[in-house]
Amino acid sequence: MSATSTPRETLDGARRGTAPGVSGPSGSPTSRASDASVRPAGVEVRAESWTFQHADRPAPALADLDLHLAPGEKVLLAGPSGAGKSTLLHGLAGVLHDEDAVSAGTLRLDGAAPDAARGRAGLMQQDPESQVVLSRIGDDVAFAAENLAVEREQIWVRVREALDAVGLGPGIEGARADDVAEQLLDHPTAELSGGQKQRLALAGILAMRPGLLLLDEPTANLDPAGVAQVRDAVLAAAAATGPTLVVVEHRLGVWAEHCDTLVVLEAGGGVRRRVDAARVADDEPLREELAAMGLWVPDRPPQLPTWSPRRGVAEDGPAGVADEALLSAAGLAVGRTAPHRAPGAGRRRRRGPGRRRRPRAGSAPRPVLEGVDLTLRRGRALGLTGRNGAGKSTLLLSLAGLLPRHGGRLAAGTGLIGGSGGFGGSGDAGDTGATAGRERLGEDPGGWRAADLVARLGMVFQEPEHQFVRSTVREELALGAHQARRPGTSEPLFTAEQVEARVAELLERLRLTELAEANPFTLSGGEKRRLSVGTVLSAGPAVLLLDEPTFGQDAHTFAELVRLLREHLDAGGALIAVTHDAAFLQALDAEELRLGEEPSSPERRKEDADASAREPAAGSTVPMLSGVRIESALGRRGAPAKLAAVLLVTVALVATMDWVSSAVVIATGLLLVPAAGLRLGQFLKRLWPFAIGAVVAVWGTAVAAEASGETLLDLGFTTVSAGSLELGAAMGARALAIVIPSVLVFSTTDPTDLADGLAQQLRLPARFVLGALAAMRLLGLLAQHWTTIGHARRARGIGAHGGFVARVGATASQAFGLLVQAIRIATRLAVTMESRGFGAGPRTWARPARTDAADVGLILGGLVLAALATAVSILVGAWNPVW
Repeated sequence: MSATSTPRETLDGARRGTAPGVSGPSGSPTSRASDASVRPAGVEVRAESWTFQHADRPAPALADLDLHLAPGEKVLLAGPSGAGKSTLLHGLAGVLHDEDAVSAGTLRLDGAAPDAARGRAGLMQQDPESQVVLSRIGDDVAFAAENLAVEREQIWVRVREALDAVGLGPGIEGARADDVAEQLLDHPTAELSGGQKQRLALAGILAMRPGLLLLDEPTANLDPAGVAQVRDAVLAAAAATGPTLVVVEHRLGVWAEHCDTLVVLEAGGGVRRRVDAARVADDEPLREELAAMGLWVPDRPPQLPTWSPRRGVAEDGPAGVADEALLSAAGLAVGRTAPHRAPGAGRRRRRGPGRRRRPRAGSAPRPVLEGVDLTLRRGRALGLTGRNGAGKSTLLLSLAGLLPRHGGRLAAGTGLIGGSGGFGGSGDAGDTGATAGRERLGEDPGGWRAADLVARLGMVFQEPEHQFVRSTVREELALGAHQARRPGTSEPLFTAEQVEARVAELLERLRLTELAEANPFTLSGGEKRRLSVGTVLSAGPAVLLLDEPTFGQDAHTFAELVRLLREHLDAGGALIAVTHDAAFLQALDAEELRLGEEPSSPERRKEDADASAREPAAGSTVPMLSGVRIESALGRRGAPAKLAAVLLVTVALVATMDWVSSAVVIATGLLLVPAAGLRLGQFLKRLWPFAIGAVVAVWGTAVAAEASGETLLDLGFTTVSAGSLELGAAMGARALAIVIPSVLVFSTTDPTDLADGLAQQLRLPARFVLGALAAMRLLGLLAQHWTTIGHARRARGIGAHGGFVARVGATASQAFGLLVQAIRIATRLAVTMESRGFGAGPRTWARPARTDAADVGLILGGLVLAALATAVSILVGAWNPVW
C-alpha cells in the first residue's frame, strides 16, 4: 500500500457504515452514526436593499434586492438572462471579491456576512471543468470535508455516500465490486466526461453537508437519466440533512414540483415574483409571463413557426441532388488519441453499432467508439445521443475531419467535395468539379487542409469562445469566407465583394448588425452562440456539426437558433448535433443515432465497471504526475522518502566533478527502471530531452573550458583538449546522473501523494501546497484546451500553411485564445476552492502520510548509493571535490 493511500479498513468501514480500527486526529475511532447525527440546520438567508455592480459593468447586476428564505426552504430561482442569478449565488457563497465593485445594503446567512460563514454554503457552478480541484475522484470529493476539518474516517464515509448518491460510486447498478472500491477512488478525474465531472462536483458539495446548497444550472451537461439522478440526489440530501436549497434553472419543469418557492428576478433589479412553485404547473397567467421572459415552462415549448422539412435542396439549388448523401460512415472507429497505425489497416472484430471499446492499460491507443454506420443527406438533421461518456463528441470531431479515424470508412459525398455544395455561390459545380475535387482532396475529410474543411464542414464547438480569433464581430464572420479555397488549391473561393455581401447578410440574419464592431468576447451568451454558428456559415459549408448547441440557452435564444438551422436545412444543407435536448431534435425533425448502448447482462456490466475503475488512460500506463497511483515497488513508497533519497544522491554528485561517481548513479538508476514499473521505452522517452541537454553540456564545456593535456581538435577560434573533454564528460554525466533518479521519482509519484507528504510530514503550508496542486491540474487542463483551440482554428480554416509570418501569427492567435481560457478557468477554479472552505482555517487530511520501514529503507538506500558512488570514485582516483 502507498504511504498515502486510502486505508483499506477505512473503505471497508465506509461500506458497512463504520470505520473500525481507524483513528481520527484525536486517536479514537469514530462511528458513522456519530457523524450522521450532527445534521446541519438550514441557513436563514436575508437580503435587505442589496445592490451589487461589477466594476466593468455600466449597470448593477442586482439592485435593491429584498429577499428572505427560511431555514430548509427549497427555492427555484429564475429570471431572464442577465437578471443577476449567478451574482446572487456567488454573493451567498461569499466569493464576490471584486474590490472595485459597488455594493450596498446587506446580505446575511444566519445573521453573518457570507464571507464570515465559509463552509456553511456549497456552490456548484455551470462549468464542470473548473469545479474539479484534484486529480483523483476520492481526493476531489474529500477536498471540502478536509477544509472543514472533518475527522478522517468520517471523510471517507461521506465520500462514498456522496459518490453513490450522484451515480459515481461503486454501488451503481450493483455493477462494481467491493474489491475495486479503492481503485475507483483513485480513478483520474481527467478521464471523466463533462457530465460525470458535473456529478463529481455535486458529490464534493454533498460531502460538505452544507447548510445552504447553491446550484447554478446543475443538470445542464447531463443526459436525461443523469438529470433525474442528480436532481434526486440533491433532493435526498436536502431531505436527509435539511439545508436551505437555491437552484438556478432555465428549465423550470425539472425542479418546480420539488421546490417550495419560485423566486423570479427582474433584470437589473430585485424580486419580480415570489410564488408557490407548484403554481408553475397550472397558473396560466404566470406561465404566460414566465414564457415571455424566455424561461422553459413545463408543457409549453418555445413558439416556433410551422415548418415542413423539404428533405432536399432549395428550389434554386443544384438540380438532381435532392436527398443526396453528403457524408457517410461505415464501421467507423474513433478515438481522442491518434492511432499508431494507418487508418483502415487490418481488421477488428465488429462490436455492434455505437459500441465503446475499453482501453487496455499499456496498449496502443484504442478507439473509444467503433462500428458506427451513418449516412447524412441533404436537408436532413441527425442527432447523436446517448449517455455521458459514450463518445459522442469524439465521433463529431472525427466526422468534422479534426481527429483521425482508427478504422472503418469515412467518405464525403460528391456534393460535399465538389466546391461548396451549393452554398457558396462560387466554386466548382457539377460532375467535373466533383471529380477534380475528389482527386485533389480524397474522400476522407481527415486528410483535408483547413482551407478545404472550412468551406465544406462547419464545426460549432460547445464553448463559443474557443472559435473566436478576431477582435470584432464583423471580422469573425468574414474570416471563414476569406480562408475558404477551391478544392486543393490556393485560389480563394469567394471574391472580396462576395465576402462583404455574405457578412452583411449574416449580420442581418443573426440580428448582430448593431454589434458588428463589438468584441466577440463581450457578447451575451445567446449572442455568442448565434455568432459561433454564423462564423461557420460564412464559408458556405453544406454540413454543420454542432456540439451541445442548446447548452445554457433560454427559450428565446433556443428559438432563434432553431430558425437559423432550419434555414440551413431548407437551403439543402445538412447537420449533425451532439445533444441531450429532445426538444431540439423534434424542432428540426431530426433522426436519432443513440451511441454507447451496452448489453445489459450483470456479468458484462461488472466487467466494464471493474476495468473502468482499474485502468488509466489508453497509451499512458505510467504517466508522470498523472493522478494515477503507481502500483510498483517504487510507486508504493512515500513521496517524502523518495525526495530525501534523491536529495542525498544529489548532494554526493554536486560535491565532486568526476564521471565515475556519476556513472555509478546512472547504472543504478537504469537497474531500478523495472522497480519503477516502467518499460525501458517509456523511460527513455521521458529521459531523451535531458540526454540531449547532457550532450550539449559535454560539447559546450569541452569547447569553452581551458585547454589542458593533448589537443584533440583545433577549431581555429578554440581547441578541444583531452582535459577539457574529460571535464565536459564529467559535467554531462553529472547532469544525467542527477536527472535519472528525479525521472524515476516523478514517474512514480502521484502529485496528490506528494502534496499530502509535503504538508503533513514536512509541515509546508497547506494553502501553498494545495494551491500548487490545483495549479498543476490546471496546467494539464490547459494542455487539453490548447488541443481544443487548435481543432477550433483548423475548423475555422486556420491551418499550418503559409509562410513563416503566417504560421507565427496563427500560433500567436491560438496562444491568445488559450490565455483567455486560462484566465477564465483559473478564476472559476479559485471560486470553487474558496466556496468549499479552502483557507478557512485548520484542516484535516483524508489520506494519512506515513513513513514506514520500507520508506526508511529507501532513504538508507539513497545514503548507501551516495556513499558507494563517492567511494568508487575515490578508489579509482577520479574523485574531484568542487572545493
